[in-house]
Amino acid sequence: MKIAACLFAITFLLSACQHSNSEIVSARQWKADSGYNIGDMITFSDDKAAGLFISNDTIYEDGQPKAVVTSTTYNVDHYIMVMHSLDHKQTGTYIDKGRAE
Repeated sequence: MKIAACLFAITFLLSACQHSNSEIVSARQWKADSGYNIGDMITFSDDKAAGLFISNDTIYEDGQPKAVVTSTTYNVDHYIMVMHSLDHKQTGTYIDKGRAE
């Protein structure tokens, strides 16, 4: 029983430490890698009306939806972000270039 309680506690703590896609995406600078492209180098703003902004999994540009983030994965020393166009016909990949300033 103690083992089960320990496993539950560890699982709970690990899940509480994970960040959402939108938290990871909004805190980084991104360089276009391949496919669908909304800009060569992108950084997200806190202003919903101007520039690029992310809410949940949707990327907005000047208040208009542009793309949907489908995943962010960590690969050795950087994140990789995969997004789709709104109609899901195009897929694009962006590479993390460090924390946004």
